[in-house]
Order: sequence, then C-alpha cells, then structure tokens
Amino acid sequence: MRILIGGFVAECNAYVDKPMMLEDFAITRGDAVADILYVREPAKELGVELVPSLMAYGGGGGRVDKDTFDYILAQFKKAVKEHLHDIDGMFFFFHGASSVIDLEGDSGDHALVREIRKITGPYMPLAMVMDPHGNMSQEQADNCNIIRTFRHSPHTDRKEAHQIVFRALVDLLGRRREIHPIYKKVPILLGGERCVSTDEPLVSINKLLNEIEKDPRILTCSYHIGYLRHDSAKCGAAVVVTPNDPEDREYAEQKAQEIYDFVWARHRDFHFTGYAADPEEALTAMMDTEGGPVFLTDSGDNVTAGAQGLNTYVLRQLLALTDYKDKNIIVAGINDKELFDNVLSTMKVGDHVECEIGAAKTELSAKTPIAGTILSFGDCHHHYHNEAVVGSCCTIKLDNVPITIIVENFPVSFAEKYQYDCANVDMTPYNFFVVKQGYLYPELKAQAKNYVMSLTDGTTMQRTERLTYKTVQRPIWPLDNI
Repeated sequence: MRILIGGFVAECNAYVDKPMMLEDFAITRGDAVADILYVREPAKELGVELVPSLMAYGGGGGRVDKDTFDYILAQFKKAVKEHLHDIDGMFFFFHGASSVIDLEGDSGDHALVREIRKITGPYMPLAMVMDPHGNMSQEQADNCNIIRTFRHSPHTDRKEAHQIVFRALVDLLGRRREIHPIYKKVPILLGGERCVSTDEPLVSINKLLNEIEKDPRILTCSYHIGYLRHDSAKCGAAVVVTPNDPEDREYAEQKAQEIYDFVWARHRDFHFTGYAADPEEALTAMMDTEGGPVFLTDSGDNVTAGAQGLNTYVLRQLLALTDYKDKNIIVAGINDKELFDNVLSTMKVGDHVECEIGAAKTELSAKTPIAGTILSFGDCHHHYHNEAVVGSCCTIKLDNVPITIIVENFPVSFAEKYQYDCANVDMTPYNFFVVKQGYLYPELKAQAKNYVMSLTDGTTMQRTERLTYKTVQRPIWPLDNI
C-alpha cells in the first residue's frame, strides 16, 4: 500500500500589505515530510509506504502571490502525475485559510484539491487533515473522502489529529467504499481568540464531537471555527461529518444537524479567552501584578494570525511609564528588517547602539528612538519547535529603563522556550514578557503568574464586528444580530 503525502499552510491576512512570496515558504521535500505530517510512525506500524510530495509551510502572512501559488500547485500536480499509477491514496494537510491574489475562488487549499482531482478523477481516496481555523465548502467536501480538523486551539492535538485521519485513510484503502463528508455551514464568523478549546462552549462542543466519533457508523467529525481575516464566500464556521459506509450517510447527516444545532444554541456564549482588556487597562493590570512572570499579548499584531510584528505601540506604552514596579521587561519581539539588516547586523555583542525602531507603515508602527547595548544575536524560528531558520534577531537592553527588545528581520511570535533559546535569549531574568500573539500559547501560559490579551489595533484586530465584509454569507453572527 502506497500513499502520497504533502501539505500546504498559508494563513492569509488581507490586512497585511506584503504578499506571501516563495521565499516566505519553508519548502520541505523527501522523508522529512513524513515527520512534519506526523505519519512516519503509523505508516511503519501499518506497513504503508509513504511517497512524499512537498510540505509548503508559510504560516501566517499576507495573501499569497499568484506566481508563488502557481509554483506550489505545479509541484503538487507534478508529484501526483508522476505517481498516479503506483499510489493507492493521498493524505494531505491543507490548513484551509489561504487566499491567493487573482485566483478564481480565492482559496489556494480548495484549488489544490480541485486540480489534483482533475488528474486523479473522482475515485482515488483522498484524506485531508485541516486546521480548525481553515475554511470549508461543499465543493471541498465533495472532492475529499475524509476530512477532519484538530480539536484544540491552541493546537495541542495536531499529532493525534493527523494520525487519526491517516489511520482512517488506511482503513478506507483496506476496505474500499465510496464515502464523502457531510458539510453544513454555520453562520458564525469569529476569530480564534474567541474560540479557545479550554473555554466553553468549545469544551462541550468537543465533548460532543468525541462522543459522536466513537460511533462505528461515523469515521470522523469536526467543528471548523473558520477563518476571518480575508473576505471570501468560504469564510465562516462549518460542521463536517464523514460516514463510515455509504449506507451511513443519512445517519451522518442527522449527526451533522445535531452538532449544528448544539453549536448554534451556544453561539452567544463564545467569548475572548482568559482576561482581555483595552491597552491601558491591560498594561496597568500586568504592572500591578506582584512578581511574575506576567505576559501581555499584543493581539492586534498577532504574528501567528498573519500580522507582520511591526508595531511599536506597546513599546511606546512601556517607554512612557515612570514607575516600573520592579518589572524587568522583554518585548519579544519587533520586526524591523531594515534596522536589523542595515545597522544591527554590522555590529557585535557589547556594542552600544542609538537608532529608531519601527517600520512606519502606520501610526501603530511609528519610528521610536531607542538607545542601548547589544546583548546577543540569534536565529528566528517559527513555533511548534520548527527546526527551520527563517530569520535573524538581535537583543538590545535599553539604557536607563528595565526594557529589552528582540529586534527581528522576519516576523515570528515567541511562543515557546525553544524559540528564545534559538535567539540566544535567556528567559530567566525577565518577569514581564510582551509577545506578538492573540491567546497565550500553552508553554508560556503554564509559566504565567498572570496574563492578559491587550486588545490593540492592527492587522489582527480582534473585534470581528469592526471588520468589513462584502462576500461572506449573510446574515452571520456577530456581524448580524441573529
């Protein structure tokens, strides 16, 4: 049994003016693709030979440049054509939140499946694992045989979800039958910070999903939170249920309706996770917390949701303070490629630097004078212990104030100790961290004495109601009071 594997991740924010270009994607080929997709172990256990195509990981960013997407699409099509007659099925991780400039239908994830189906025809088994923050459609359900998302946000069950879908595909290949997921769109359009799985109503929704998935008539089921940072007819929440056999389709439709009704009965219960506050209140609350560590997330500049990490707004808040109340603060970090590449990269540890930080794209990223001593240089890595080096950074301790800044030449969100280690930053001296995230990631949350999501403005501003949509389904909550 041979299975073609691959992946594409682009969480596209239309409010970011820089398109995602080919150099913004980490392209992995060969055996390493199996490790990224968490399928090496189950493949070995089940006696499956893996045929890797590619993993194109772009993370969060602007919309994808059309030529870049065409190249990635061509690589997938080449792999499928090359192996069409010696593979038994296909397993993909397509995130679901891509938006490609000048692409008909907008979604790169949907175009990938559509074009692959043109090569294989309708019958070769295709299983897809998705991020819950990806968008679905009836077309995507019809073109796939198995679809399932991760349950949890933050995504602590990625490995488990990948392996559940992979095992379901192997089961389908061992006993071939014509099955397709049931899809129901849910009129809810909310960001991940109001759909955290440790909070209600997601706790109860996931409990229901787990119960339904234990039923032998159901192969997989999932609730898709959806994505909201570009305007597309595909944006919004969805329920997807895959029947185990063709004769189970009617039962799966009933279960999909049950999940839909359960979610909709609780749609007004979705809320910002943890403690969220306007910027001044958020900063005051962390400064007033004795000891630490405390964490403030600059949610309007959330790199994990596609922001570029450019904003100096919170830094300027900190510089305006007159009493630091025994806090030793690190801002992790600020992306200023011009400053790093043209100034800091020419210097060395111990040098004193006087400069302005800020890309000045908007008032939020206004240039801000700083002076301080360079403590270290290091590498930038994405979170989830991603081994790929995506950029460089420099840590500067400012003069006369207890503030240290990590200056990056590529946007990353410092969500775990591994990233600080790669940046050559020792976390232990600091008791106040400012990070470019929305909800606080689990490793940091476990350390936190207190934390707050600062509801800052920016390209990942959290209040959906203040965003403009022209092509999404209407009415939809919370744009409409339904």
